[in-house]
Amino acid sequence: MPRELPDYENPPAVETALGVRFSPIAGWNVFHYGLLLSRFKEDYPRQEIHPPVGEMSFQITPGQAFQDVPIRCWFVNREDTQLVQIQNNCFIRNWRKTDATPDYLHYDVIRPLFHRDWSVFLGFLHEQQLPEPVIWQSEVTYINHFVRGRDWNDYKDLPSLYRVWKGLPTQGLFGRPEAVGLNASYALPDGGSLQFVSQPAIRRSDGAEIIQLAITAVGKPAGDEIDVLSMLDSGRKAVVLGFAGFLDEGPQLKWGKK
Repeated sequence: MPRELPDYENPPAVETALGVRFSPIAGWNVFHYGLLLSRFKEDYPRQEIHPPVGEMSFQITPGQAFQDVPIRCWFVNREDTQLVQIQNNCFIRNWRKTDATPDYLHYDVIRPLFHRDWSVFLGFLHEQQLPEPVIWQSEVTYINHFVRGRDWNDYKDLPSLYRVWKGLPTQGLFGRPEAVGLNASYALPDGGSLQFVSQPAIRRSDGAEIIQLAITAVGKPAGDEIDVLSMLDSGRKAVVLGFAGFLDEGPQLKWGKK
């Protein structure tokens, strides 16, 4: 039977994120994070406080009570590989690779974990007599690291990594590109979009020079009935097919494409 989606024995993915965005939950405040801790503490014993998604700092507007300050709380597992991010208008669940846990975690494993944690969050809202989230967007993101000397050698060879990139003739003034970044977005049939962001970086964990490629599928509900898992399934399919179409076939074969 033909494989529906390509798979890889050793993919370059280092992090995945499954998330939903929704209208701000009326009545939610910072005290709810403390109450929610009791629901997540067994699986996620460590917590961190961060600014909300899309902001660089905490902000208090004039007349705003301190308990209503917008924050984002991370609930992190013992191995530092799984985390849940929650803020007043967003729920994201991440898997990330570490030196101690280098094996890639497939979507079929991550999906039920998202479902479990999302159900815990919905149950908590019900117990606290808070309204259910009014979802307006789903997101699936895969972050890939291409390591210099392993997946690529020089920026002038970038066409052998990205099919979309041809660049300028590598001669004269343009003979030695030092860094290349690109940003592209493609419309999906369901009204969402598939977004590609590639940028050079130095990996903090080991100092390796990398090209980081983030691929995000953004989905929009088709109607009043919203099936979050189906939205995420569609997003994941778009990301995997987008990865296979965006990257050159050569590197994909090195990563064990099946």
